[in-house]
Amino acid sequence: MHPWRRRRAQSVVTAVLLTAVLSWGAWAQSSLLKRGMRGGEVLALQQLLVELGYSLAQDGIFGAETEGIVKKVQKAIGLTPDGVVGSLTWEALRELQESVVTYTVQRGDNLTKLARRYNTTVAQISVYNSLPNPDRLLPGQVLYIPAPTLAAASLAPANRLDLQWPVQGSVSSGYGYRIHPVLNARHFHGGIDIAAPEGTAVKAAAAGQVVKAGNMGNYGLGVVIDHGSGVTTWYGHNSKLSVRVGDVVKQGQTIALVGKTGLTTGPHLDFRIKIGDHTVDPLQWLP
Repeated sequence: MHPWRRRRAQSVVTAVLLTAVLSWGAWAQSSLLKRGMRGGEVLALQQLLVELGYSLAQDGIFGAETEGIVKKVQKAIGLTPDGVVGSLTWEALRELQESVVTYTVQRGDNLTKLARRYNTTVAQISVYNSLPNPDRLLPGQVLYIPAPTLAAASLAPANRLDLQWPVQGSVSSGYGYRIHPVLNARHFHGGIDIAAPEGTAVKAAAAGQVVKAGNMGNYGLGVVIDHGSGVTTWYGHNSKLSVRVGDVVKQGQTIALVGKTGLTTGPHLDFRIKIGDHTVDPLQWLP
């Protein structure tokens, strides 16, 4: 099996295993993952790390090897490299899974070549990795390369959706790395936050079929609409949902009401667009 196909198959398994682990309620009620522990949650962690490009045994045992890789990831994304997997580290790993490609530097690589290959920019790769010397890459070095641009470029212009804004309001938080307003830690924000009063109608950005509707952990009461061609739109932190899984909706149809459910500081809509498993910047798609 081709490595990329194998990794995609692994991602399906990982997604199933992580469903319970990645919800805020599960984090609040369960112990941290740390060295010496074992079991299904440790195995899910190991499988996610392998999917991100790291090589380690998937045995469900949190040993020195797993701890060392966790520390590398934490250091790379600006968290305290203590090797302990709590809510902040899980959140960061989930965002990495959705938003970046993990690449191991080969002899002869440079940022210009990689930016061209992945249809991104040298500046974006440098920012994602906090590179002290962008002109010097070492073989074996692990880089996080923003995949959203690659995913967006792979969709032919003729197939791009004609979207409308799901709610009227100002963008209070954009797409990309930021300091989380609740957790006060640097993380990747895979969408845009649109500020609006609680109870404001949330509209479907395009026609499609509802594939998720309900409590989505940190994302609160959420709705996901499938528009075909691998494109989905996501609507989070709602106070009330007006649709159910399986519903076919029209563009502009009310699907929810703005709220502050999940992990948030106040009422707003967290709006996301995904192509496959990767998020893209909604501002590049909205009129």
